[in-house]
Amino acid sequence: MEYKFNADDLFVLIENKQSAFPLNLEFVVKDKKSKGFSGPGIYFLYNKDELIYIGFFYPDGDERDARMERMKKEIATISMRGREVVFTQTAFDAHQQCVNYPIFQGEISQNGFQTSVKRINFVDKNWNDFKTNDFLKHFIFYWFPEEKNLGRTREDLAEVTNQLRKFYKPTCNG
Repeated sequence: MEYKFNADDLFVLIENKQSAFPLNLEFVVKDKKSKGFSGPGIYFLYNKDELIYIGFFYPDGDERDARMERMKKEIATISMRGREVVFTQTAFDAHQQCVNYPIFQGEISQNGFQTSVKRINFVDKNWNDFKTNDFLKHFIFYWFPEEKNLGRTREDLAEVTNQLRKFYKPTCNG
């Protein structure tokens, strides 16, 4: 069974006044009740009509929530607006070449939500959508919770996700 969610139904954006634009937004889950996001599953993320990311979630415990641990990270790094976004050196170097996206000094770190060159290129092409705080309306998540009776391991779910990525070739994976 699949579930479809607009990102603006899942998250509210809160501007962090201590952080510099554009990495100045907190993505807060609107409804803290899990609604079926606590188990393993695969998710697809679309921006407008474009499939941009396929990921999976396999929690170690029943209390962990895919929205807070995976979906929040993806949307923060893909929009390049999240306060917790950091760069690898390769991503930072790619960012310095952007034309449409503002050049700024971001943190090069492994602590936080690391972005990628593909995500930076996506933001550069779509900056007009992301530079204001109403961009969540363009994102749609499809959540496919794992059927418990299948008994798939983390490795099984990762392999299914990799096959889906190879077939669909989402813009921001990799």
